[in-house]
Parts: sequence; C-alpha cells; structure tokens
Amino acid sequence: MKIKPILLATFLLGSTTVAFAQKGELNKAKTKYASYATLSGGAVENVPELALKTLAEAKESIDKAAAHEKTKDLPETWTYLALINSEYAVIDQKSGKAAEGETAYKAAGEAYLKAKSLNEGKEDEELKGNMERAGSLLANYEIGNGVKAFETNDYPAAYAAFNNGLKYLPGDSILTLYAGIAAQNNQQYDDAIEKFKQLIPKSSDAYLNLSDAYLKKGDTTSAVKYINEAATHFPDSAKIINQKIVLNITTGNSEKVISDIESQIAADPSNGELPFYLGYAYESVKQPDKALDAYKKGIEAKPDDARNYGAAAAIILNKARDIYNAASEIPPNKEPEYKAKLQEAYNLADTALPYLEKATTLDPKTSGYWENMRFYYQLKGDDAKAKEITDKINSL
Repeated sequence: MKIKPILLATFLLGSTTVAFAQKGELNKAKTKYASYATLSGGAVENVPELALKTLAEAKESIDKAAAHEKTKDLPETWTYLALINSEYAVIDQKSGKAAEGETAYKAAGEAYLKAKSLNEGKEDEELKGNMERAGSLLANYEIGNGVKAFETNDYPAAYAAFNNGLKYLPGDSILTLYAGIAAQNNQQYDDAIEKFKQLIPKSSDAYLNLSDAYLKKGDTTSAVKYINEAATHFPDSAKIINQKIVLNITTGNSEKVISDIESQIAADPSNGELPFYLGYAYESVKQPDKALDAYKKGIEAKPDDARNYGAAAAIILNKARDIYNAASEIPPNKEPEYKAKLQEAYNLADTALPYLEKATTLDPKTSGYWENMRFYYQLKGDDAKAKEITDKINSL
C-alpha cells in the first residue's frame, strides 16, 4: 500500500501584543511559537536546532500558562498547548523517539479536545487556523502509526490508528481510504464497505476496494453492481475496466462483457488492453477462434504485452493437442492417415513457437509460458529440449 501524507495546515498566527499582564506566559509562548514557525518553515523533519530550541521555550511557557489561575481556562492556552505538543509528537515520531512522541501525542490530544470545547461557537480565525494545524499534525501522527502497523500486517492496529486520525480530520479522504483498506485486510468487510462508500463516486480507488470487499464478503451481486457503476464514472481507468471484465466473466456475464468490450474497441481501436480481455471473454464461452483473433489484435495494438503472445500460443497448442490425440485414435492399418494427422498437429504447433518465444522474452518470470513451451517440445518428441526447459522452470 502506497501511503500519501496529509498536507499539513499552514500556520495562522495572530498578534502577540500583550493585552493583559497576567497573560505574560501565554503571550511568550505565542511569540516563541511564531519564531519557531518562521525558523522551521512548517517542517517536521530535519528541524533546525535553533527552531527546536525556540519550540522548547514555547512549551515551557505554555505549560506555565496552563497551570496559571488567570490563563488555565482560556481557549488560547489550550489551543497553543495542543499545537505545541502536536508539533513535538510528529517531530519525535519521525526522529525515532517513539516514547517521547507518544507522550506528546497524548498531551496534545487532551489539549485539543479541551480547546475544541472552549472554542465552540467562537469565530476567531487565528484559533481556528491553529486548531487546523494541530489537527493535521495529530492526524499525521496517527498515519505514521497506521503505516507502521500495516507494514507489519497488524491490521487491527492500523485500522484503529487511521480511525483515530479521523477524529482530528473528519471526512478526510486519505484517512478514510486507509481505514477501509486496513479493515478489509483484517476481514472487517462491513467496516471497510462503510468507509469506501463515503468516498464514492469521487474515488476510483474506493470503488475498486468496495467491489472487492463485497466479493470477499460473498455478495457478488453488489460487487458487480459497484464495479459497473465505477466504470461509468471512470471509463478511462484501466484498473476499473479490467476488474469489471474479470468480475463479470467470473460471475457468468461473459456475453454482456463481450458486447461491452467490442463497443469500446470500436470506439478506441488503439487500446492495447481491451483485446486481451476480449480474448479471455471469448475463451470463457468456448469460442477459441474468436479468442485467438482478439489476441492477435492485441499483439498489433500492444506488441510489448506478453499476455497476448502467451494466450495465443496456448490456444494454438490446445488445438494441436486435440489433433494429436485424434491421430492416436486412428487404427494401425491406416498408417498414412495417422502420419498425415500427426503432421497436421506438428505443423499447427509450429505456429505457436514464435508466440512462445516472444512471450518468454518479454516476461521470462512467468512459468506458464515456459510450461507451454515445454509442452510444445514434448509434442514434437524433443526430450532434450523439454528437459532443458524443465530445468529453467525449476530455477524460476
């Protein structure tokens, strides 16, 4: 899973003029934080030493303000307490100080909730901007936790982390998608579906995962419904079109798929992806000749795609095998007929070899192509070449 970072909200700092003497530590914290913001430029990695020193001074002052009778209940105090601690949470996390980062995160989270309640109903743009900055920092901290858990296959912890991030950035599309993916990997399909549905029809990734979640849950009707819907919103998405084709074929809707693909090919003859799936669809309804024609068109449209070469070779070899088997049924007293039939099988099989050679050249790691090439040499009676390819397959 590739992780995208959430963009951090920009600093929104107000005037630091002292309005009341008793707000001295609070205003000092604001002044120091403003300096930190300038020195760090909003970065949370490789923060300059002078910026870190200034942030430490801001924290010292805001801690005092939070304990002072005159400032301990002010919205500003708790906003800056959340803001400064959230900076530390992410900075410590990214510098490998997990324990320190967690301590700062907890302090920031508590301060954030209190600041949120104290700010309710107020229209202070400075406080609003700083709360957004704190929220985005706390959400990024949870993304860091979620990514770490996901990479170690701890999907319950990843889901919890991404969900926690949504407390600070409600409705964020990245966190919602990641929470859904984590739930899906943990087989929490209902939770995954709920997350992905929040993101459609705007997200192609959400559609893909939503259809897959329904399929894994055993609801093929909904899986097909949403992948078909996705194709109407994202007609140029190769991933969605591919999944639509495969899913419809596997659920017995091959005829409809064939009609849809042919219409798409007619509208876009240069599309190199569609002929392969057209061939696959034709094979699923046992029309190998049409499938072979489709694969050949795929080769013309996309000559560097090994799949079309491999699939074309497989169809030809299957036909050659059938002719070879038919030859074995010819009575011994009809040897000329037997030899002619056998030669027919060999000649047809020979036409598959260029496709096999191209497929194994373009994609030498796919064992299926080599297995078909081995079959070709076995059919031709070339045991030495067949053994050579067997060794190749075993080395993959």
